[in-house]
Amino acid sequence: MAISIGIATIDDFEAVNEIVKEGHEEHVEALPNVFKSVAQVMPTSYYQELLEDNCSEILVAKEGLIIVGFAVMSMEKSPSFDSLVEREYAYINDFGIKSGEQRKGIGKILFEACVSWAKAREASSLELNVWEFNEKAMLFYDSFGMETISRKMQIKF
Repeated sequence: MAISIGIATIDDFEAVNEIVKEGHEEHVEALPNVFKSVAQVMPTSYYQELLEDNCSEILVAKEGLIIVGFAVMSMEKSPSFDSLVEREYAYINDFGIKSGEQRKGIGKILFEACVSWAKAREASSLELNVWEFNEKAMLFYDSFGMETISRKMQIKF
């Protein structure tokens, strides 16, 4: 069946949150000192704020009527510091494909929709954060030509 990309509505919350939870549990397993299991990862209020924010959208990938992936998109501005180039860029705040639907090309279709979303808003770039343990995500994003531009590091005590 063909994959279609659309904009999420409040009615899509449960399906989106189910996919968010799947990805979150991978993070809990890899980084239990940072993440913990919860019943509902994405609060309803946050989801509603995203739907109402003019600078954000939640893209959903559907196979028929079933949501199989999502991407939380936003337009961001660099801080107004003399030392930084002023720019507006698109940011993927969250991205996920239903676990049973991965490796079927859905992520590629959804990521390409994210790129189109960013270009339609004349973003200077498309950025995201990926956790260091998540090698499959890094390989996925690398395949689209994304490059690492910074790295967050820590010392545990």
